[in-house]
Amino acid sequence: MPEITANTTDGYQASGLTGGWDNTHDKELSLQGLQTSAQSEQFFGPRAEFNASRSSYFIVRTFFDFDVSSISANVTEATFSVMTENNGGNDIIVLKSGHDPSDTGTTWFTTWLTGLSGTISGWGTSSTGVTAFSSNVTQAADENFTNITLNAAALSHLNSIRGTSNLFKITVLNYDYDYLDVDPNPGGGGSEFQYSGIYFADSTDSAKRPHLDYTTGDEAEAEPIEVNRINVNGGLNIKGGNLKIL
Repeated sequence: MPEITANTTDGYQASGLTGGWDNTHDKELSLQGLQTSAQSEQFFGPRAEFNASRSSYFIVRTFFDFDVSSISANVTEATFSVMTENNGGNDIIVLKSGHDPSDTGTTWFTTWLTGLSGTISGWGTSSTGVTAFSSNVTQAADENFTNITLNAAALSHLNSIRGTSNLFKITVLNYDYDYLDVDPNPGGGGSEFQYSGIYFADSTDSAKRPHLDYTTGDEAEAEPIEVNRINVNGGLNIKGGNLKIL
């Protein structure tokens, strides 16, 4: 199965500690700087939390892009794989992204959606521009890959841009709180933290870099079956069906 490693323009952006869930989830308040050169980050993979001691919320969204210009045949299956550095066990989800990997001066925290003609204010799972490219998947244990099967929407988009210079762009979010837009404040003065660390394409260990595996229609065809040589004396009669010689 062919494999494409993510471009080194992958990265993450965090919300900053913000009061109010809607202010954190839906707006560009106190955003931290975009990071695109990290090899890995222990606490800045997909993340959503409520910190009771600070009465504040915090979200991290991660971004990846792939060069699919070398794919010439129809893709029938694809899997996105990202390695956990620490604190696996939380659910994540892959979405289509409208961020511009060449423009690090923008806020990918919001342009993943506004770049797809969506509106960041009040966005939810059924909002314009919000396209899930997978189901929710539980992150693997430390130093293991989470292998996420991409759905029909992802394959359709991938096939529409394969063989061109257009990049296949995704964002990976925390599922339980960020994607579902659920306030993580458990009440009663408690905190709630869902965070993890992941490896990015800048990792010096090539075996840990995020990648996209895919199968094309050509590969999915059945392999020819090898049979023993048949010696026919006096001719060969075939009744019904067809004879194919591969």
